[in-house]
Amino acid sequence: MRVLLVDDEPLARQRLRQMLADHADVAIVGEAEHVEQGLELIRAERPDLLLLDVRMPGADGFALVEGLHLTPRPYIIFVTAHAEHALEAFDAEAVDYLLKPFDEERLARALERARSALATRGGLRYLERFAVTAGRMTRYVPAQEVDWIEGCGNYARLHVGKAAHLVRTTLAALERELDPSCFARVHRSAIVALDRVRELHSLGGGEYRVRLADGTQVPVSQRYRENLR
Repeated sequence: MRVLLVDDEPLARQRLRQMLADHADVAIVGEAEHVEQGLELIRAERPDLLLLDVRMPGADGFALVEGLHLTPRPYIIFVTAHAEHALEAFDAEAVDYLLKPFDEERLARALERARSALATRGGLRYLERFAVTAGRMTRYVPAQEVDWIEGCGNYARLHVGKAAHLVRTTLAALERELDPSCFARVHRSAIVALDRVRELHSLGGGEYRVRLADGTQVPVSQRYRENLR
């Protein structure tokens, strides 16, 4: 999901960058400090989603919405310290309205709403790479390099050869975002890359295991076995 930040406060944009780094499917394609700059970047980058402040020097966030003449139009999450604009925001068809200060869980819920809206519209691209953040460094891992993905609650562990990377997203979200011709959910806690699968073994009782190209064995439940066909 391609995201553009429009907020005149550098610290607010920095905090958003840090929080968004935990979401593997989010790529920040630009940042703007005011409406005119925001409109220029939107036309150039065609983001899927705007994280948009309301009050900025000069024109406000609603002026930016009025200036959007794109089809499809990016979805909008307003991010502001002012509660009184909520009704106006939803009249502008915003997918959510975040009041500062908000926490990571609240932002995650807003992003999930945006993902659902994109999927309904059909504009959601399959995930091509993961953003893996460690300290101050962000590494981008191409999806085609991933062997399998292990669910860990609200996180997912990417297994890439002998390396493993933890990203903040759920398997349910990844199942929607990954190309189904390349990846399959095989268990409540596992997604595998189909081109890595070499063998399927029955263990009895409706349980199975797949052996991947590197010898790794991943559980397969009866519920998801048909996804391997």
